[in-house]
Amino acid sequence: MNSIPFIKIGGVPEHFNLPWIQAFEQNKSQSLGAEISWNFFPGGTGAMTQALSNGSLDVAILLTEGYMAAFQKGLNAKIIQCYIESPLQWGIYSNKKDQVRFDQATKIAISRKGSGSHLMPLIHAEQHGVMLQENQFVVVHHLDDGIKSLSEDCDYFYWEKWMTQPFVDQGIVKKVGEFSAPWSGFLVVATQSCIDQNSHILLKIIEMIQEQVKLFIADDQSPSIIEKKFHLNIVEAKEWIGQQRWNLNHDISRLGLQNAHAALTQIGIDMSQVRLEDLCAPWLNLK
Repeated sequence: MNSIPFIKIGGVPEHFNLPWIQAFEQNKSQSLGAEISWNFFPGGTGAMTQALSNGSLDVAILLTEGYMAAFQKGLNAKIIQCYIESPLQWGIYSNKKDQVRFDQATKIAISRKGSGSHLMPLIHAEQHGVMLQENQFVVVHHLDDGIKSLSEDCDYFYWEKWMTQPFVDQGIVKKVGEFSAPWSGFLVVATQSCIDQNSHILLKIIEMIQEQVKLFIADDQSPSIIEKKFHLNIVEAKEWIGQQRWNLNHDISRLGLQNAHAALTQIGIDMSQVRLEDLCAPWLNLK
């Protein structure tokens, strides 16, 4: 008798993943023919790519640039859905500076190597003609420790704008800039072994989340839920929802992946052997 598949899914504990959180809170995965667990990863994309590599996760919701950098380093996983098409809005925070200026003395807090908080300042600095060195990054693991580091040894901390907004509203940190890269914010990625063994379940999971996203967008209570769970005010929550472009099909932007590919190349990651088609599950349409 065949055993029931067990699929472990991971994501950051942020408002982007509310449709996932709600789907699991409402037990909607029970009808998918598999045992499926949802796991929070406050350490972000870097922590989840490591978990995919060591087998403690099968599926993860990852930042595009972090996934592509991990794939280049050997992560055996593919995109199964573009989750959020709109670019992620990064806020740049400091308690020591009034504007962003890069030099060889700059210290930047990051959640971990290979995370978006690591790659984005590299990309941003390169656009300003500065190549940051690895000894300029301080690993802090989590958002709270990143905020704390700005009162200690770090000059800047890059984090998603809206998750960090409550700290700005409270006067704990200053936002000294914003940065958005021209590619999709979040991808759903699965290990190759999970795709090989459970592609039919993965397609059902994608369908479940797309339906949950539709409900989330249409629900007038969604801003209040965000206010309660993530401490944005109603105006900020509505603005955030209005800015997101959620993917509700099997398309993925070729141009967006090309832009991320080029940006990673510019900061010294050898992407020459990474073909865009190799990143995508068979059912995705590169358009």
